[in-house]
Amino acid sequence: MKKLIQLLEANIQISSLSCGNVKVDGDSSGDKVNENLLNDICKAAKNANVRVTITTAISGHAAETASGNASRHPSGNAVDISLVNETPVKTPSNRTNVDNFVDQLEILGYTKNSESGNPKSVLTFGFPGHDNHVHVSNTEEKSSTSSSTSTSGSTSTDSVEDSPGSRIMNSLLGSTLGPMLGLKEHRVNKEIDKIRNLLK
Repeated sequence: MKKLIQLLEANIQISSLSCGNVKVDGDSSGDKVNENLLNDICKAAKNANVRVTITTAISGHAAETASGNASRHPSGNAVDISLVNETPVKTPSNRTNVDNFVDQLEILGYTKNSESGNPKSVLTFGFPGHDNHVHVSNTEEKSSTSSSTSTSGSTSTDSVEDSPGSRIMNSLLGSTLGPMLGLKEHRVNKEIDKIRNLLK
């Protein structure tokens, strides 16, 4: 069941991002990244009135951090931003723009300069090794925004529970996979609720 949930997580190909305030460099464009993370980056950039460039997602990033902890990059739950308004983050004259962007992420619930134990985190100036880029990570299954608009620009008016895809998923999980995996009905319903939350 855990693998099924991982397959259904809301990771989208980063090149499908359609947000005028966020660009992606070529090396990362094929990576699949947490859609909620991308939505939050887009919203923060718009609110800060800046353009940010994602320069690293999954490709080219180590599985561990310098301190030996597991990185959030390989799972698609973290990205690095090295340019704000087409200018390197480390440029002193760009500090105000970077700080404004980070402030907007904090408003969305991101914890500044502390990732361990925090599902939503932004690492930047003052955090070791992060003076030249902004590291943004999100492991939450739900969006920080109340809007139903996704990064692809589509808006849904149907509730997830009533959608045809949801009914098919409920049927598949409840009648087929549940018994195969030895899950009782209440456990299957709990897993269905988790998947519904992923799809919201």
